[in-house]
Amino acid sequence: MKKILKNLISALMLLIFWSIGWWLFKIRNKTTIIGRENIPKKTGLLFLSNHQSLIDSMLIGYALFSPWDIFSHYRQIPWNAAAWENFFKKPSRRIFCYFLKTIPAYRQSDICLANKNIQDFKNILKNGNLLLFFEGTRSRNGEIGTCKYGPAKLVTDLQPTTVPIRISGMDKVMPINIGFKWHLIKSGQKIVIKIGPAIKFEYLGINSVRQKIQEEIQKL
Repeated sequence: MKKILKNLISALMLLIFWSIGWWLFKIRNKTTIIGRENIPKKTGLLFLSNHQSLIDSMLIGYALFSPWDIFSHYRQIPWNAAAWENFFKKPSRRIFCYFLKTIPAYRQSDICLANKNIQDFKNILKNGNLLLFFEGTRSRNGEIGTCKYGPAKLVTDLQPTTVPIRISGMDKVMPINIGFKWHLIKSGQKIVIKIGPAIKFEYLGINSVRQKIQEEIQKL
């Protein structure tokens, strides 16, 4: 009963944030979505995207899923890994994150924290889907950066079905220097989000996987 109630509250909050995304990305800005048909209708998916702003996960949620999906395919709505220092320092934000299917990602070089993160990601992929920003940080110049160790390690260990995503234009909507100042989010910008065909990275070493992930998303 508790799990059903938690999932219901979570679905309602996801719907609210989807509606905010609709207003931001369809009404205030112009968003072009390419490749939505490439998303498999199942769990165990790893979504890998480049990263340009603090609200990229909201854009991806709006672009990839519908309000119907939130309630009818709740488990297919991916968990999102967000930087601990940006989203989890304040207890109030932690509560919101919990119901918005968001878990902390630790960017420090501590190997214990890195391994804990990877184990958490593996647990999610057993019964659900996961969204990671493979560069580990927001781009400072709009270019696609290199893939960090964590996403590549996860791909190497589990070889999940991976869905590549490329975002462009979000650095103009919410420039990196404005932080969480929502009132400074810009309007009238053109955003493009491309979803590529699902990929399996089989029989590759971790360095090859890091390179391949970057290449596949650059091609979109």
